[in-house]
Amino acid sequence: MAPALEVKELAKVIGEKIIVDRISFSVDEGETFGFLGANGSGKTTTFNMLSGLLKPSSGEATIFGRKVKDARRDVGFVTQQDSFYETLTVKENLEFFASQYGIGRAKQQEIVKKIISQIKLTSKANALASKLSGGMKKRLNMGCSLVHEPKIIFLDEPTVGLDPVVRKDIWKLIKELQSEKKTIIITSHYMEEIEYLCSKVAIMFAGRIVASGTPEQLKKKYKLKQMEDVFAHLVKPAR
Repeated sequence: MAPALEVKELAKVIGEKIIVDRISFSVDEGETFGFLGANGSGKTTTFNMLSGLLKPSSGEATIFGRKVKDARRDVGFVTQQDSFYETLTVKENLEFFASQYGIGRAKQQEIVKKIISQIKLTSKANALASKLSGGMKKRLNMGCSLVHEPKIIFLDEPTVGLDPVVRKDIWKLIKELQSEKKTIIITSHYMEEIEYLCSKVAIMFAGRIVASGTPEQLKKKYKLKQMEDVFAHLVKPAR
């Protein structure tokens, strides 16, 4: 069986600057895989290539054995920026995105009802998106990427800018997706988030994967007690 995601020598060069430097890794179906890195490490550019939003300079990626451009129906991509329409209600937004995937009206109603419940916005179903709180908007943003029932979900900094209470609400939603055996890829710079949610992690620095494995494997390898210490050890700035 092909991995859910397989990446071989993937690279992105802009001008003379190497943004992503020939990275390789694979993610098994049903696994939650985390990219940990500071801003500018290349993790968001990697995500954009894997989602089909950005063309690689070289290398290749396959999703369930197919090229990225041929597997978009299986991919849900949640960006840092809100991707819904402020002037539509929660329900209208979900219905619109479902229609864009050619989902029929009857099936739409079934899926939209399920997603609204899953993102805990039942009481806000008919509220304008513009009137939602920051945490509710994050949940709606995720919901819009789930209406076509993707097999693999990319979450780019899913809790950036959120307070700790709202962040944990998003974690609960991600845990629910894990219980559905979804394959999930997360970028983050929150150590606690990666360690809590991810079965494996890749640490990125200057466009390269400098270490990968389970959090416990990495802590044991570098003889450190905290992932924060592992990260600091691996991404020391050049002097």
